[in-house]
Amino acid sequence: MTKVNKDFFDIPQILTLSPTKGKSRSRVFQDNIDNKNYVDKKNSYKVQSIQNKLNKIYHLKCAYCEKKLLDSPKHIEHYRPKSIYYWLAYSWDNLLLSCGFCNSAKGDKFEILNSQVDYDDEQFENIHNLSSTYDEIEEPLTINPEKEDILKEIVYDKKALIYSSNKRVQHTIENTCNLNRKELIELRRQLITDLINKFDKHFNIFLTKPDLSRFEPDIEIFIDECDETKEFYSFRYFILQNINIFLEDKARQKVFTSVLNKIIKRKTGDNPT
Repeated sequence: MTKVNKDFFDIPQILTLSPTKGKSRSRVFQDNIDNKNYVDKKNSYKVQSIQNKLNKIYHLKCAYCEKKLLDSPKHIEHYRPKSIYYWLAYSWDNLLLSCGFCNSAKGDKFEILNSQVDYDDEQFENIHNLSSTYDEIEEPLTINPEKEDILKEIVYDKKALIYSSNKRVQHTIENTCNLNRKELIELRRQLITDLINKFDKHFNIFLTKPDLSRFEPDIEIFIDECDETKEFYSFRYFILQNINIFLEDKARQKVFTSVLNKIIKRKTGDNPT
């Protein structure tokens, strides 16, 4: 999970009451209010204009697991479940992009520490920026990637399992989205394995012909790919900060760190770690 930069005031027109847009959403919003339940059988938040905007904001990555969704189903997920918070079904600050697995695992689960908010006569045009107020009242256990930067709260072990000492982050990892499911572990493990294999290929030659420059191209590529637009950015970031976890002997750690620091120094002002 990495912080997503979303403009909460740049609301898709279909979710507003502009002269040409939003009237049908306003009607189904009122139906939900009248029934005190989500009754929109057409799921009117699922339209291409909203999907396209979320795809761009999220760089086609799942809000929770960070997997790229190039050819995978792209789900418009509700941070606060629409089955409970029926008046937020079309709220811009409640719509996230996720993969099908995370969306399914999260489902209607939304544990909070305090009392749940109720509908309080909010009007359709005023539902798009309620999240922060609700967060203060409820104190949700699930992290909201659009509101919270938890990059430094995430830890990985050498097997590419993710965990955190932060209770809310761990709750999201373990109870909300199951971010240690087999597919994700394998994809993350492959990422670090590929890096180490490339490094070791050079290291075996380095032992007889010491030359740090031979390591630079592969490590520089990895640094350049430590970017928020890339799949598993938080894992890439963690690797560069904690290479000692993945390279066990000190000689290899020393070489990797030396090359890493040399490249970063050369890339003045461009420090991905």
